[in-house]
Amino acid sequence: MVVRGRGDGTARIERRNVNLRLGHGFDLAGMPAYAYGELPLVEYRVSGEASSRFDLDPGRGAGDLALALAVWPHADREKGQYVGMAGYLIAPTGEYEASRTLGANLNPGSNRYAAILQAGGQQRLGEHFEWNLAADVMVFGDNDEYIGERVAVSRAGLRPADPATLEVKPYISYQSSLAWRPHRAVTLAASYYIDRGAESRVDGGEWGPSINRERYGLWGLFALSLRTRLNISYKRPVDDSSALELDDALQIRLVRFF
Repeated sequence: MVVRGRGDGTARIERRNVNLRLGHGFDLAGMPAYAYGELPLVEYRVSGEASSRFDLDPGRGAGDLALALAVWPHADREKGQYVGMAGYLIAPTGEYEASRTLGANLNPGSNRYAAILQAGGQQRLGEHFEWNLAADVMVFGDNDEYIGERVAVSRAGLRPADPATLEVKPYISYQSSLAWRPHRAVTLAASYYIDRGAESRVDGGEWGPSINRERYGLWGLFALSLRTRLNISYKRPVDDSSALELDDALQIRLVRFF
């Protein structure tokens, strides 16, 4: 994933991660369910004028542990009709240093709890097509060791301010996708995302601008065997007026069932 700040003298940030996931499917109160734990291994790379000017220190290592539970209150395989709900908890287990939050968090971890509630549905359209619609809201705990863009004046000149509390309002995302399955082992899809919210402030200051972004995504799912799946996805904004601009995101995931 690549993000960059707007204007001159900003930095280009690349985040690369490999996620280790362990999950299990089961029945919960008569409903199909799936639970998993996931741990990302993260590496940041920073380039641009601001990275040299402020000597930014990108981190690498284990990120925050995510725990998830999904259930499907309605699952009609014959009609290809599903309604599902999921909850996620992200715990601040990743590596974190306040000095790496100058301007943006370049730590593998976030030093705060977060939770996500998601709901969605799927409907088969004919023999080879499926339509999906989903929405989710993400809420954040406070991070009490964050610097951001604040600076302090000393005899040596400007320096980063002391760490303070970062607050973030809820982040809401909507998405819709149309999938085409030309073969039992191949699924291709196009998605559209609308992202809103997540205003933030540090040390009780004024709330910053919200995320106001729309993106498209393309992805493919390929069954290499009965137990192995390859998932390739690409996302890119079509309209982004957020303070931190998102360029694109490419994800390649290999899934092995045991």
